[in-house]
Amino acid sequence: MPLTPVLTKRFGTDQPWKIENYERLDGYTGLRKALAMAPDELITLVKDSNLRGRGGAGFPAGMKWQFIPQGDGKPHYVVVNADEGEPGTCRDLPLMMNDPHSMIEGIIIASYAVRAEWAFIYIRGEAVHAIRRVTAAVAEARAKGYLGTDILGSGFNCEITVHNGAGAYICGEETALLDSLEG
Repeated sequence: MPLTPVLTKRFGTDQPWKIENYERLDGYTGLRKALAMAPDELITLVKDSNLRGRGGAGFPAGMKWQFIPQGDGKPHYVVVNADEGEPGTCRDLPLMMNDPHSMIEGIIIASYAVRAEWAFIYIRGEAVHAIRRVTAAVAEARAKGYLGTDILGSGFNCEITVHNGAGAYICGEETALLDSLEG
């Protein structure tokens, strides 16, 4: 049985990092579907799908989202660790360079599910090429109405900040990346 690429299905297409090419290949359709659901329904759907995180532990995403208290009146944030600070990791840069909109779409969906209006993508400062590519993709998404105020007429607001790290944080430390993000 042939393998079906999921994360790399747009690799090798003409300029897959451009939003018009991403949309042509069904990009942002998942966001439209997600915004048509209630956030709690979306969390249940992701939990039932057994979608796992991309970190070393492969923790179930829906379960992680379910842990976030809802209705507590506090702001929620989504933080994406694209630093590749752990020894031997090289999974993030190829995705950021070839398919940044899939990451951005996933971030917006996750933000909607946990009711976060702000997300941060933490990228290793030395990866200037990835920082530029992702920053340009965020601007494209904002220009098309996938980010900002009232995304696609849904009433949901979300912004993404691309943060370039200023050196290694201590891997495995639960709050080290957040400390680095805060300066």
